[in-house]
Amino acid sequence: MAISLTLRIRAFLLITLIILTFSKRCISHPKLTLRLIHTKSIKPQESLNRKNGYFRSKSTPVSRLDNLWTTETADIVSHVTPIPNPAAFLANISIGDPPIPQLLLIDTGSDLTWIQCLPCKCYPQTIPFFHPSRSSTYRNASCEAAPHAMPQIFRDEKTGNCRYHLRYRDFSSTGGVLAKEKLTFQTSDDGIISKPNIIFGCGQDNSDNSGFTQSSGVLGLGPGKFSIVTNYFSSRFSYCFGSLTDPTYPHNILILGDGAKTEGDPTPLEIYKDRYYLELQAISLGEKLLDIEPGTFQRYGSEGGTVIDTGCSPTILARVAYETLSEEIDILLGEVLRRVKDWEPYTNPCYEGNLKLDLYGFPVVTFHFADGAELALDVESLFVSSGSGDSFCLAMTMDSFDDMSVIGAMAQQNYNVGYDLRAMKVYFQRTDCEVLDS
Repeated sequence: MAISLTLRIRAFLLITLIILTFSKRCISHPKLTLRLIHTKSIKPQESLNRKNGYFRSKSTPVSRLDNLWTTETADIVSHVTPIPNPAAFLANISIGDPPIPQLLLIDTGSDLTWIQCLPCKCYPQTIPFFHPSRSSTYRNASCEAAPHAMPQIFRDEKTGNCRYHLRYRDFSSTGGVLAKEKLTFQTSDDGIISKPNIIFGCGQDNSDNSGFTQSSGVLGLGPGKFSIVTNYFSSRFSYCFGSLTDPTYPHNILILGDGAKTEGDPTPLEIYKDRYYLELQAISLGEKLLDIEPGTFQRYGSEGGTVIDTGCSPTILARVAYETLSEEIDILLGEVLRRVKDWEPYTNPCYEGNLKLDLYGFPVVTFHFADGAELALDVESLFVSSGSGDSFCLAMTMDSFDDMSVIGAMAQQNYNVGYDLRAMKVYFQRTDCEVLDS
């Protein structure tokens, strides 16, 4: 029943969404522009040299990377791919010399970029593992004191290596050697550009409980000591996501550096314990402002507050906010659609019906931030459909651990989101990403 109701570099990148993590996974620099790709279209060994695909790939075979150098003005463009289940975006970069392609999960909720390295205790991945002993540019990193950084690092007295360990909120983990390597990106003029001595984690003991094993590691875009954003890309970046369910959309894009698109409505950004906090003030459903006390979204020390995190797939709300919003939604849906048993741990409640047909005209849920910035969640950002398409669930969950709210990747569909860590602002602009992809 229907209810009326974007260094001067462009890298070839895919981006993927996953769950919120414990350590926060659920000088002028040139710009780097990355286009996003849909992971459903990725096959093993195919990601670097496909000519057709989700993002009008301009990929260059690895064998040509030493011959094609970019011009000074070329932008780095990457292809971004969305994956519906689990919702994720992967970044395709090359590491070492000779360059080896890797698929990295892009995560604004964690700092360290890490890659599965041989020899290791690794989870399965769809592309070859990185072997550091075969790279002429691999070097161990120094073990400088970083008491408040994530991850924690320590010196191995037996080997002299600097080691790290990191555990995420979903209990996935990585541990290994802190190292330096050359990362190679593809550019918009079909050339390449390399960035040497980038610190990364050479993961030797890794586990993945997210259910997504196509990635070979994480691209950390957080604000901390080990972030590539703060160390190499002028503390500015932006991304534009289209629909997670459209594998043919070629305009998903990530931009690192001074070329970042910081347009639209700004809201203040706070950085605390290497997390990006925003001041969420209210939530509305259609024209109705929900009865939620503003203090619900405030941060008290390490508890509460609202984090924006592309590494988290669903939207997570503090208990009071979740209960209020889900109850209002149930009032609209409960009398006309039959409730069904939850079929995912991060979705609730669920209903029998077709998401697109039965939710036609469903009111938009709007998050209202400080200084007037807004983030509007339409049906595709609010709900997730079952594989069979005959039922759907609210793509939100309640945080009963520390009452932290999280603006996940699903909520950011059809938006360009820009970060300026110098001005300490985040910008929201609802747009068709094609407008920015030029």
